[in-house]
Amino acid sequence: MTHIRAHHREMTVAIELRWNDYSLSEDDVDVRAMLREFFAEQSPAEVVRAAEPLGFDESLWRSALRAGIADLSLPEEHGGQGAGLTELVLAAEEVGRTVAPVPLVDHAVATRLLAELPETHPELAPAVAGDLILSIAPLSARRPGAQLVPSGAVARGVLAMDGDDLVLLRRESTPAPADNQGSAPVAWWDPADPMVERSVLATGEAARALWRRAEAEWQVATASALVGLAEGASLLARTYTVQRKAFGTPIAAFQAISHTLVDVHEAVQTARNLTLKAAWFLAEEPDSRPDLPTMALANAARVATDVTMKCVHVHGGFGIMLEADVSLFHRRAAVWGQLGGGSSLHLQTIAAGLDRLAARAATPAAAPAAPATAPVRITSATSRPAADLITSRES
Repeated sequence: MTHIRAHHREMTVAIELRWNDYSLSEDDVDVRAMLREFFAEQSPAEVVRAAEPLGFDESLWRSALRAGIADLSLPEEHGGQGAGLTELVLAAEEVGRTVAPVPLVDHAVATRLLAELPETHPELAPAVAGDLILSIAPLSARRPGAQLVPSGAVARGVLAMDGDDLVLLRRESTPAPADNQGSAPVAWWDPADPMVERSVLATGEAARALWRRAEAEWQVATASALVGLAEGASLLARTYTVQRKAFGTPIAAFQAISHTLVDVHEAVQTARNLTLKAAWFLAEEPDSRPDLPTMALANAARVATDVTMKCVHVHGGFGIMLEADVSLFHRRAAVWGQLGGGSSLHLQTIAAGLDRLAARAATPAAAPAAPATAPVRITSATSRPAADLITSRES
């Protein structure tokens, strides 16, 4: 217990310490290696460029389906590979590392949501087969009406909240893509559009519970894709600075360059750790830290934008040209990071999550019991706030 004084009030704050371990299990290391090899081979820069401006490669998507990557995190009883959220996060990072033009994150989260329904939905089978691409409207619970949907330009089904209802929006044809500088396949979907068929999947608190889970999974997976994107750009920058010479010396030897690369590396590693932390809590203790998924997304969006900008600068004048591969990462970072609502909405959501934690801590009877032993893999410190003050300490 820690005694503190804040705003002329005294309070006692209980702090729970946990060991931070962001390492992966041996199985997950193997899964990551498989995913990295697949996307490195199947999604080189030439494929990414050829998929512009839509940002979707049908052949690559079919290859991901055949390899079992698209349904990697779907339960086996629904035709998936039986992996979990950690594996989805690993797959998302490799998509980002190569800016692969496939709707893997959005489709996987949407199919996982369909699989959570009490009764098997008829659209789940074609979605698992890849004949029906699904997405979600991540802001629909906050902003009613027309939604800018990630992967909405290639999806024919979108899961969304419409008032108190969790709904599936269906179209026979995909809507027109919305122009954007990152060549992301985004499009507007409107529940009131006469071309859209609306069916209710759940209503009331059951709908909200399902949606909160799906929204958090989308945030964590998108954060992981942004982490991969940032690392992909940093790898290009490192390779370039070793090969590019000035005054007969690789420019990586100059402090202005080397210090920038170190800053980039630290930012990527920190964003990855926060994303893994959010993924673990969401999978194992979803009620303990409801603020972490949004926190991971907000941080990853900021890091991806900042890192790719620095990597462009490291490339010098060539970096700002569209012919430079690093421009693929920089342009996509600007779009991917905004699809979750941007920093203003992120901060509001994080604050609301912290308020819920504070309210729970102020009522001892409602506070969850501490685990008997600290988890071993991908674990981290948690805070037990009191009143309006949040205090945490990492071990």
